[in-house]
Amino acid sequence: MFCRDIGSGPPLVFLHGWSCHGGFFGPQEAALANRFRLLLPDLPGHGDTPAGTNPGIPALADALQDLLQELRLERPVLVGWSMGAMVAFEYLHRYGQQNVAGLVIEDMTARLQTGPDWRLGLGGSFDAAQNAAVLAAMRSDWAGHSAAFLPHLFARNSQPDAALLQWISGEIARNDSRAMAAIWASMAEQDFRALLPQLALPCLIIHGGESQLYAPEVSIWLEQTLPNARRLCLAQSGHMPHLEQPDAFNAALAEFAIRVMPLPANA
Repeated sequence: MFCRDIGSGPPLVFLHGWSCHGGFFGPQEAALANRFRLLLPDLPGHGDTPAGTNPGIPALADALQDLLQELRLERPVLVGWSMGAMVAFEYLHRYGQQNVAGLVIEDMTARLQTGPDWRLGLGGSFDAAQNAAVLAAMRSDWAGHSAAFLPHLFARNSQPDAALLQWISGEIARNDSRAMAAIWASMAEQDFRALLPQLALPCLIIHGGESQLYAPEVSIWLEQTLPNARRLCLAQSGHMPHLEQPDAFNAALAEFAIRVMPLPANA
């Protein structure tokens, strides 16, 4: 798995969202590499890492385990944005919490699909029929589908930076539609509601106050469900607080990381 490894100090592992890659954490590289060791993998099927034979959340979690073992990382903080949070959940389910110092969940839920007993999924009303329609659209016209959902990543009623919007559009459009559909289908199957109450490790939940994908009630539910969690709302952000309000995001992440894995005395 391709992974950028920069900086030095306590390790932060950044897990990107669906259809993105490690390069989407550019503002974190610039601000945090002087204090932390930053691991920025391209998860399988994204960026410069091939999808493999059976791409999905379990395979991505296994790839994360392989990376952590290869680098011999001890008790990193996992920073999971969107899909990356589900990869972290699955990793913790498969491999336990003992080797993770903390978890950051950025604008994500425990279950994507909604139903009679769950209204805190994507958009609050993303049911099986909508999921089937989304999968059909991305398989038949990836360029059109990706262009249509791109504006929903930003804060509601915002005017995104033109250069950033163009860059994100180009990076997402170059993905393979088959891999994206397979990973999305796997993501839509996941349900971590039973797991989260068992996660005793420190958690920081960061969500966008103007997210078009997840209502504030999602992060409130996460804070109430995770035993050792606190929540931070970045009011001017949508689904990408680390890109939309990077200074506030970086400050919160650094404070959390130092609290759960203190810097060496001579740092």
